[in-house]
This record gives sequence, C-alpha cells and structure tokens, in this order.
Amino acid sequence: MVFENGTFTSEQETVVREDVKKKPIASVILPGVKLNVGSTVPEIVELHTIDAPDITYRYVVVDNRPVLADPSTRTVRVLN
Repeated sequence: MVFENGTFTSEQETVVREDVKKKPIASVILPGVKLNVGSTVPEIVELHTIDAPDITYRYVVVDNRPVLADPSTRTVRVLN
C-alpha cells in the first residue's frame, strides 16, 4: 500500500484488506481521472465505511484498485 502522512500498523492493514474483501463493491471507472495519493475522489463517487473503530478513512474501488480516502476532504490517502 502507498500511504500519505504515515502508515497503518500491520494489524490495521490486515483489517482494511479483510474488510474490503468481505464487502465487495463494484469497481468504478472514472474516464479521464487518474487517482494518486493526494488527489480528490469526485463527489459523484460513493465512499464506503471500513468496519474498524480506529480507522476513519473510507474506501472505493477504482479500476479494480482499492482506494482509501479521508471522508471529510475526499483526498486519497492510500492506494493499494
């Protein structure tokens, strides 16, 4: 995983990976949009919660890649 401003612990990373696998969502295709750490997820894209009390990021799958974003700013923080 690629992170901005620090990293998850290995336990948190495992929780995120398991939660994303447990709750599969359809991959979103965003023509002309390339998401990188620091870019913004468009408002039209729904962000999904992660079932872990200590992880505030939300996720979406874009072009078959899980992307974690800060829900308050929609800024991409983690790419897998």
